Amino acid sequence: MRQFPLIILLFAFIQIHPVFSQSLRSYERAGDVAFEKKDYGAAFQYYSDVLKRKEDDLSLWWKYGECARLFNAFPEAEQSYKRVSSSQKHKKKHPLVDYRIAEVKKGLGDYSAAANYFEKFLTEQPKADPTYYEKARMEIIHCRAAQEISAAPPTIEIKALGKEINSPWYEFAPSIVGDTLFYSSNRFDKKSDKGNQKRKLSKVMIASKSGRGREPGRGFPTTDTAHIAHTAFSPDGHYVFFTMCKDINSNDKRCELWLTVIDRRRRWLPPVKLPAPINIPGYTSTQPNIGFDNDAQGPVLWFASDRPGGKGKLDLWKVPLDTNFFCECNLPLPGKKINYLPDFEQPENLSTINTTENDATPFYYAPEQKLYFSSEGLPGLGGYDIFYADKDNGQFREPVNAGTGYNTSYNDLYLVLNKTGESGYLSSNRTGSLYLDEKNKVCCNDLFSFKKLPQKAPETPKPSDSTQVVNIVPKTPETVAVPEVKPIEPPTPLIEDFAGLPLYFDNDEPDKRTRKTNTLQTYDETVRNYLARQREYRDRFAAGLKDVQADEAEKKLDEFFENEVRLGADRLNALCDLLLTQLQNNSKLEVQIKGFTSPRAEPDYNQNLAKRRISSVRNHFESFADGALKPYMTSGQLKVVELSFGETTAKAKVSDALSDERNSIYNPDAARERRVEIVKVLHKE
Repeated sequence: MRQFPLIILLFAFIQIHPVFSQSLRSYERAGDVAFEKKDYGAAFQYYSDVLKRKEDDLSLWWKYGECARLFNAFPEAEQSYKRVSSSQKHKKKHPLVDYRIAEVKKGLGDYSAAANYFEKFLTEQPKADPTYYEKARMEIIHCRAAQEISAAPPTIEIKALGKEINSPWYEFAPSIVGDTLFYSSNRFDKKSDKGNQKRKLSKVMIASKSGRGREPGRGFPTTDTAHIAHTAFSPDGHYVFFTMCKDINSNDKRCELWLTVIDRRRRWLPPVKLPAPINIPGYTSTQPNIGFDNDAQGPVLWFASDRPGGKGKLDLWKVPLDTNFFCECNLPLPGKKINYLPDFEQPENLSTINTTENDATPFYYAPEQKLYFSSEGLPGLGGYDIFYADKDNGQFREPVNAGTGYNTSYNDLYLVLNKTGESGYLSSNRTGSLYLDEKNKVCCNDLFSFKKLPQKAPETPKPSDSTQVVNIVPKTPETVAVPEVKPIEPPTPLIEDFAGLPLYFDNDEPDKRTRKTNTLQTYDETVRNYLARQREYRDRFAAGLKDVQADEAEKKLDEFFENEVRLGADRLNALCDLLLTQLQNNSKLEVQIKGFTSPRAEPDYNQNLAKRRISSVRNHFESFADGALKPYMTSGQLKVVELSFGETTAKAKVSDALSDERNSIYNPDAARERRVEIVKVLHKE
């Protein structure tokens, strides 16, 4: 089974290897061996070390790019593939290079460029593997859908849970039981490993009343050879399903579903493995969820499996639970073990939902009879996206993408809702996650909490500005929904919706300590470097604070980076997509932008800095989707107009003391002043 990055996995430590102790060739061979074992983290580092001495070796750059892509280090992968693509000799040797560039462009959220590279691959590689040829055609459709989805404003407010829950390793599989959060983490060292390079194991953790996460201390196996994860509670809270997984290699796992019981005295009984046909030798069954299904008239076990009879890779399956067994009335007597398990029916494949790619992390929300899940195979923003499917006459309707906020170009999974459906949790490696390697943004998923925002009433878009958007996010009703009720979709995004869009900058960036008014950097380049400093900003802003105050400072900083810096960059790309659509329809447009700065420097220096920031945004427009907008800017069909900077507009409470870096640089209030705003977009006659 191909292990997708978030079930439960092993992560190789990122270390600097002493290149001079061995030959470069031996290091490259070590990278080849690690890659063959799917230990992409180790291979990534081995190849990186060799490239420091063999920078012109394009065959090695291809290997490095493949590791970086599979390791989700997309900026490194893009750089590597473009080096290979610059050589016609190596492009013939690696005919998938444009396809790979398209994949990482999509992973970075640059959907227009991704579609262009997929089209380039189809044009220049007519004899390519038919499998990739068909995938490229489908990916072009997905990229166009992603442009539409990403243009809609988010419908939730989301924030990363603090360090009391998250670590630089994987946190995933949240489950809500009253005021207690159950979740899984693979931060634990495998004790049997010797030396410093200990492998990691996953365990179940709990956090009560928003407190710090801890091991339950009971109920789940304590083993040094298996990963324990994915808790799912029966409606009465007594029967607990979970997953136990063993390593196949450095990247893949094989998992089985297990059951434990909390008896009438609130004691955990020894767990037992579920029999066939739930667990099948040689195949994975994982990610259990229990939800009351009206059609089955009882609780149903939903899970993911790669067993025969599916569409490929992980599929979603369901099986009704025997209410004569799974009820409080049938709990084992005090002091007794689980003596037997009922006969399970043959699981049913959710064929109307599943794809040929991975479909995983089911969550059945009983009040609305709605199934939430994540998929790689449906049109989305990239990686795993969260979807939902309503029921109609006992069958699931076509899945709907949950939209922005829930989804990013990264991996977004494990959505769960509270009883009201107005808030919940998900797991993602989006911006705001803690990274083991901050520079390359690799590893890992963290838990995020979210709450739904009030939905605006649908508006009728202007015919000239409309871009059709299908199946984004419905308004969640406050009461139990009738399955036949169609979802209410948000209004189609218009160019005018981007008025006032803020784009944020690091202190004195781009191009520190200069009085130049122009820069060669694009906004995408400068904001990437800014986002890479999130951990540093978090630590500096929380420095000197203790306990709750430190946690609150870290949360405030992370929320600024996630909900403002990252969101602004994503929204800028969505605006560029809409501009391109309008320009292709012969519209004439004018984008008005204005620069702002924090009050740390003198007014004349700040004015030049604001101009450099506007210059980087202008460069972003010119370079978007590999220059798709530039011809329109050259012809004057698209104008980018700079409004007067004037006097500083920084709020009075923002510190201007050079010695007070915590408040004049790292405080989110000061950081909000370092911005460029898209004031408005005008249609010109």
